[in-house]
Amino acid sequence: MRNKIMFLCGVLLFSCTTKSQEVKLQLSKKLWQEDIEYLKKKVEDNVPMYQTSKEKFTIVYNHLRTSNSNDYNAVFAIQNLMNTLNDEGCNVPLFQKGLAFEVLPIKTYWFSDGLFVLDASNNYKEIINQQIVKINNVPIEEVFNKLKNYLNADNNHYKKYLFQIYGFMPKLLKTVGYGTSDDEVKLEFASGKTKTLESVSINEYAKLNRKLPNDEFFSYTNKNYKGKNYWLGFIPNTKTLFVQLQAIVNNKEGGSFSNFIDKIEEKITSNKTDKIIIDVRYGGGGNGFKLKRLTDLLRDSKTINKEGHLFVLTSKATRGTLLELASILSLNTKAILVGEPTAEGVNTVGDIKYITLPNSGLIVSITHTLWPTSWKQDASKTLHPNLKVNYSFTDKEANSDPWIKVTEANSTEVKNKPIPKELEKQLEGKYKVEGRKLRIKEIDGKLYLKMSRRIRSFFEICTELYYQSEGVLSTDIENVFLKYSKSSSGKIKIETVKWNNLNLKVE
Repeated sequence: MRNKIMFLCGVLLFSCTTKSQEVKLQLSKKLWQEDIEYLKKKVEDNVPMYQTSKEKFTIVYNHLRTSNSNDYNAVFAIQNLMNTLNDEGCNVPLFQKGLAFEVLPIKTYWFSDGLFVLDASNNYKEIINQQIVKINNVPIEEVFNKLKNYLNADNNHYKKYLFQIYGFMPKLLKTVGYGTSDDEVKLEFASGKTKTLESVSINEYAKLNRKLPNDEFFSYTNKNYKGKNYWLGFIPNTKTLFVQLQAIVNNKEGGSFSNFIDKIEEKITSNKTDKIIIDVRYGGGGNGFKLKRLTDLLRDSKTINKEGHLFVLTSKATRGTLLELASILSLNTKAILVGEPTAEGVNTVGDIKYITLPNSGLIVSITHTLWPTSWKQDASKTLHPNLKVNYSFTDKEANSDPWIKVTEANSTEVKNKPIPKELEKQLEGKYKVEGRKLRIKEIDGKLYLKMSRRIRSFFEICTELYYQSEGVLSTDIENVFLKYSKSSSGKIKIETVKWNNLNLKVE
């Protein structure tokens, strides 16, 4: 996987937008208290998730103000405080200039069958492909559960992803009581062998590579796309177009993202492709406004927007702008999501800014703007795939990409029932849900539920309606239904939208 430390563990000092100063961790209790109070005020004024997390945040905050944490323990204590917000954008970038936290020189991956070493520095090449079962004599799951309060994420899927680096930081392990050294960690493997490793700088760690399936490399053509934010290629002997997106930011070389969409459009309109796989497993940053033209293109294409012709590959690292893309496509097309539950929920994506604590100079990341792709009441912490993938170490050894295999094995058989004509005419019209204007409209002989997006929101809907049973209409969106009643005179009235666990009244 690309070494995007900005997305994995926080940002380096030079990438922060706030004025920086030298980090000083040896402070008096009074100065630390001032920093914590300053941080609390910034969180209260900016973080969208603060109100729903206020009680837990306050408990940890009060404890932190009275503690004697100093040195790097104070940094982890603040990380623990920010973790109460359940927002991965709220954290301490642990590799910012001035902290110099170190990590073991190994890159691991948590497969469905365990945590394995995929790459290591020259001193430790012999442990590559070994399964780690204990860290400093403690079982891996126990270490993970202990570190959860320091892994700032929306859900456990992304926490497991973050653990692949945080779990191998000697100072963090020492802070939680699972280590005694500032620079060494003992690993035990499934083979029964053990190895003590010395930590290195983040720059040394960043040289390693997990080499996950089709990450910046297209195995079907052996073409390397290292450093590219987006690229595409055809699966040989098919009309299946594979599109990988790692960040919605213009590539440093070559065409802009707009030009890239032009290429996709040309493949569709010239009939060169009849199936598109969009891979959003390996990134998350960029500009969400750049997505609109792409999502509209896929929604309006009669060739691509039909069952079995559009797939979106997700993983436990899918977040940010790419999570927004997956969510938008799930609500506006017949896209099938394939893979793992995502790193974030549909309403937890927030723009980030960096603040500098006045006394320590420590930089903290906080979110300040929510970009929803669902109803405000939707508290889901992940976007679940329609088709689940279990990625095992055996798959890795075989250089297999089970995500693509699932798309190839998918049956396009359609079992949805059409809406009876006598019901269809009564359903058409304008409605309101939670103050949002919805419309049921006939398009090309089919009935659709449509809702336009608002300013400062990516939440829009365009989904076909089907007859589920008497009183219930289904949609192309998983676990979303319209419930209606019929009067004695036969008049139809839509009562509620069943949206996952929400029951939304229709006016």
